[in-house]
Amino acid sequence: MITAGASNYLYKRSTDAIGPVNTTFFSYLFSIVLAIILWFLFREKERVTVAGLFWPALLAIVLFISVWTFNYAVQFIDVSAASTIRSLGFIITIFLAIALSQEKLTTKDWVAVVFAVLALILFGTRGGNIK
Repeated sequence: MITAGASNYLYKRSTDAIGPVNTTFFSYLFSIVLAIILWFLFREKERVTVAGLFWPALLAIVLFISVWTFNYAVQFIDVSAASTIRSLGFIITIFLAIALSQEKLTTKDWVAVVFAVLALILFGTRGGNIK
């Protein structure tokens, strides 16, 4: 949680300095360098096949689109409104897991989902004015 808070602060500072789209580009560029170093240090023993790279490639595309559209959106709406919309990702993940992977949620899990939805509604109604 500390890194998430720090990254949000640093994101705001970076977008003020170079803009949201440039921030996205350069953060991914620097992340690639860091990821390569860490992969060489901590890679797993399993063999990597071309067919096995489908899921990480799809993940990278979806994550990139998610971050880029968020960064693009904050040019037009408040960051708080965009963050609330982006937080829906946790709820969407749950429903995709239920629909596509036939995951079963316990009563405690459903209570957590309800609290998450209520939190999104509560924080999403604080403002979000268009710039």
